[in-house]
Amino acid sequence: MRTPRVRASASAEPSRALLAWDDAAESWADALRARLDPARAVADAAMVKLIRQVPTGPVLDAGCGEGWLARELAAHRHRVTAFDGSPMMLELALREAEGKMVDYRLLTYDDAARGPRRMGSAFGTVVFNFSLLEERITPLLSAAASLLFPYGRVLIQAAHPGSAAADPGGYRDGWRTMEEAAPGAALSGPVPWYFRTFSTWILELRRAGLLLVETYEPLDPATGLPVSLILSATIPERRRPPKE
Repeated sequence: MRTPRVRASASAEPSRALLAWDDAAESWADALRARLDPARAVADAAMVKLIRQVPTGPVLDAGCGEGWLARELAAHRHRVTAFDGSPMMLELALREAEGKMVDYRLLTYDDAARGPRRMGSAFGTVVFNFSLLEERITPLLSAAASLLFPYGRVLIQAAHPGSAAADPGGYRDGWRTMEEAAPGAALSGPVPWYFRTFSTWILELRRAGLLLVETYEPLDPATGLPVSLILSATIPERRRPPKE
């Protein structure tokens, strides 16, 4: 049994969101592993199913958190690289690695955007599963796009824009605060995250040089309402390298 590899990268000053996730890592991981949120379980299952439908090479789990997705994909024999900017989250991921073949890297989004090769070489799928929580994401998405195979995909799962209907912040871009990892499961501290409308998500993809191909809205079987939004994007034909 081989031990998962970990690579560290020097980083600039951590963002407030990253520092908050470091503080809330244990309580978040506990709730996630206990499957305390049925809606989140539906969303995560939808993402795993979607990734496994597109067998286009190695997978990058960007912003992997405590590593559940990387472990799940590795168990199904996918080659997986996973990175996160929170040392505590990565430590939790390693605790649960159990010999799964995952190349873990300690890497912030800013460092990944400045040096895309720090994320790895080339991938068929790059996944951001509820992990694009910062306001400035265009450089990171552009960097991720530069690592895609010609017909690879960037998959983004995020809070469904319609969920803002009952939010005091209304349907507009802006910072929100997460205080629970699941209903009734409080985080050890509030975590800031940036909400985007559907049109803003489309704009971010276009700015990063990506083309939206499909959207998915996993439904909660109990309510019939969408629990999340999944965006599937690729490199436009004109940007793909010429065939040899």
